[in-house]
Amino acid sequence: MTNTTTSTNPERKQTARPSMGRIIGSKYVDLLISGFVSWLICFTFAWQTNWPTITLFLWVGEMFWCRDRLVPTVGEYCLGIRYLTSSSSQVVADIQVIHAKLKLNGFLLFAGVVELTIAFFFFCGWTFVGKAVVSGMIVDPGYSLFYWALVGFAFFVCSGYLLNGSKLALPVVPVVHGVLAVDFARSYPVWKDLMQSDLFYTPWIWGVVVHLAKSQPMIFLQAYAFWSVFVVLVLYFSRKLLVN
Repeated sequence: MTNTTTSTNPERKQTARPSMGRIIGSKYVDLLISGFVSWLICFTFAWQTNWPTITLFLWVGEMFWCRDRLVPTVGEYCLGIRYLTSSSSQVVADIQVIHAKLKLNGFLLFAGVVELTIAFFFFCGWTFVGKAVVSGMIVDPGYSLFYWALVGFAFFVCSGYLLNGSKLALPVVPVVHGVLAVDFARSYPVWKDLMQSDLFYTPWIWGVVVHLAKSQPMIFLQAYAFWSVFVVLVLYFSRKLLVN
């Protein structure tokens, strides 16, 4: 007589599911990057009126391409969402959040996404204004392209440190925001005149910007100052959540 024993499989550990806010943020980042690429294409070939259509085409194309290969989109990668695939059937088994980014709260993620948005606005700045203003002095085209790229890269670095939970965000983000706040404060009267006279292309949103610049000349500087204080406070109170 033989004794038979039955063994029970241990319960599978439940993976951390991405929150709705994180999913929405990833979709927005995908749309933001698609809009950035499509705007450069439209500006190059003078297709500005087709910008929304090309943006939507790139956004949908990216999602289908990534789903077909079971890889995260750029937005999902930035916010720490990834796929777990089955080695046998090659189907999506589950979607989880990368463990290191589980510690990041919604304020850090929101700050990182907005910083990325500001970075892409500056990367596209040379397509709207041919010149730039540094310390109250106008920089001619050619050199201004370097300015737009440098400021955009500074915000891009801040966004990367925030979304990755890097401890380097503690010294870098306040310094970048502080230096640019001082420069914007000194240069804002010249910026206001430049925006009213040197815009290359004026879709409806830039009409609103020019109207605000005429009626409320300090609103943009105030908005930037408010945002800088918000980011620094979020970083300070969330400093214990930074993981690397």
